Amino acid sequence: MNGVPVRKQASAVMGKQELQAPRRPEARTPARRVRGLDGLRALAAAAVLAYHLIPGVAIGGFLGVDVFFVLSGFLITALLIRENQRFGGINLKSFWLRRIRRLLPAVGLMSVITLIVAGLLNRDLLVGILPQFVGVLTFSYNWVEISQGVSYFNQAQPHLWTNVWSLAVEQQFYLLWPLAVVGILFLPPKWRPAVPLTLAVISAGLMAFWVSGTTEFTRAYQGTDSHAFGLMLGAALAMVATDPMGMPDKVAAGWQKWLRGLLAWICLAIIVSTWFLIPDDRAWVYPWGTLIAVVATLGLIQGFLPQIDEAGGPGHLLANLLDARPLVWLGERSYGIYLWHWPLWVIAGKMLPAAPVILIALIVIAGSVLAATLSYRYVEVPMRQEGIGATIKRWLGPSWDLIDPSTPMPKAPQWQNYRRIMAPGLVAVVVVGTVLGFLLSAPEKTQAQIAVERGQHALQGGSQPTEAPTEAPTEEPEPTLSPATGESTVVYGDSVTVASAEHLQELLPGVQIDAEVSRWVYQGIDLMHAAAEDGSLRTYVVVALATNGPVDPGQLDDMLKTIGPDRRLVLVTGFGPARTTWVEPSASLIREFAQKHSDVVRVADWNAAIRDHTDLLASDYVHPDDDGAKIFAQTVVDALASFSQPDADPSEE
Repeated sequence: MNGVPVRKQASAVMGKQELQAPRRPEARTPARRVRGLDGLRALAAAAVLAYHLIPGVAIGGFLGVDVFFVLSGFLITALLIRENQRFGGINLKSFWLRRIRRLLPAVGLMSVITLIVAGLLNRDLLVGILPQFVGVLTFSYNWVEISQGVSYFNQAQPHLWTNVWSLAVEQQFYLLWPLAVVGILFLPPKWRPAVPLTLAVISAGLMAFWVSGTTEFTRAYQGTDSHAFGLMLGAALAMVATDPMGMPDKVAAGWQKWLRGLLAWICLAIIVSTWFLIPDDRAWVYPWGTLIAVVATLGLIQGFLPQIDEAGGPGHLLANLLDARPLVWLGERSYGIYLWHWPLWVIAGKMLPAAPVILIALIVIAGSVLAATLSYRYVEVPMRQEGIGATIKRWLGPSWDLIDPSTPMPKAPQWQNYRRIMAPGLVAVVVVGTVLGFLLSAPEKTQAQIAVERGQHALQGGSQPTEAPTEAPTEEPEPTLSPATGESTVVYGDSVTVASAEHLQELLPGVQIDAEVSRWVYQGIDLMHAAAEDGSLRTYVVVALATNGPVDPGQLDDMLKTIGPDRRLVLVTGFGPARTTWVEPSASLIREFAQKHSDVVRVADWNAAIRDHTDLLASDYVHPDDDGAKIFAQTVVDALASFSQPDADPSEE
């Protein structure tokens, strides 16, 4: 750094407690590194990766993000307070510049490279990419997702940079919170924690408000207003603690050393437990389950404070454990690993949809660690130490001199080495041009969206009766039912059914199709209940809802009870990429259920029918193209026809 002394300064993001060039001579005294926090970052990042890459293993791994939020609130507030105590004020410009240097280079590199790779390999990934790209670079991505109605929890069509939402929340915190701290510091010290505590209560209340009355939790989860309580509670801890970034005047002794150290161990156990026990699909989790992880993180951090760590005892032992060199190494690079893992997973899933989940996870983890390591060494650290502009100028080398008006034009002999001069600049031009080209030429719709819209047009233009014809009730049911026709059949389905609607109507004239995008099986059961109660449920009921989520035995029993003895049920198996880990178990369950109730249940085995014809699926490996839709419709028709064949095997239709 050109001989300029540096000081250590804790980073609140998922990376290392970094080095920063001082803005004032007094700042050369280093802040104390809080041991254990890098290791905690590594564990939290591992939880998030497990949640994303291996569905069903760490069902609460998304709560690792809340660990990061608490760390950010704590460290940033502690640094701001310490700066005020030592220098009599806070240099906001310097603070914001450090945050930009810390965050923007890594996210900029990741977004540019993954955009180019996605554009070259699968253009479906570029749908809606321009506002997403702007959201990434302006750290407003969470609001882009919310405004577009994208579900964080239903990733049938995942966006390329969905994980950046949490970094956007943090950056918005970095922008606004220092201004609030400047005002808070005018309050008496004992009143200062009341401000972030009050804001935390308001934020948690907003999360509960946004969750109420809905089964879609994205607005509550990704909103800065409703997910800031972890940041605020971390800030409150920093205001309560005594100079957590400095050397302690005295260390804890006696019962306090042991009690607070043991509390830290208990809180670590609670945090890890939440990653495996708290699901993401229950309303009570937002905010109550999330608060469990947040409060436990506070309890863990207090065990790392200087007066506890320096005192020895269980807190010191835990700090030693989480400060192990491998964990620290991963923690220093956890920001980059978190950045890279999601887009690499999305791209790998598109290119290898049938590959085992574990294989994809290993590829993504290895790629993320490699990319994060290279980014950390060659991009993040240089730009943090030298500045973004100075680093770019050094990269471009002689090419920069050609566009820098302050540099004299080279003499004629120097142009003989034009390749060395021009190469970096040409590479930069090609990269920028490629990015702009992909942003401006991105398709408006994915293949799957085109297939679904084709089916929606068919439904709108088809002859769908407003009320299903019902048979007059009789005291004794007929011993045999009439063969299935469109007029006697209703299909409850999701977007796969929508995409196949035109061919269902062709093969079953008059069929009633009740299907919509992202429908889950429980929603279909509710529709069946309502139709059965008002007498409009048709004789043959087809349920094709095994794509978006798992089917459980209780739901199948509920369907059977709803149709009663006078109707027949056709269950359609689902199909999807390997990451939809519920599809195969649900298909097996459906087949077993049909065997058990062969008198009234049949299987339309879409899973088996399309398995050898995946070239007839859209790039998402879920929705059929026109030829695939014909197979879907024929599979349903064959299952219905089997009711007229007493010897038919219900699981092999």
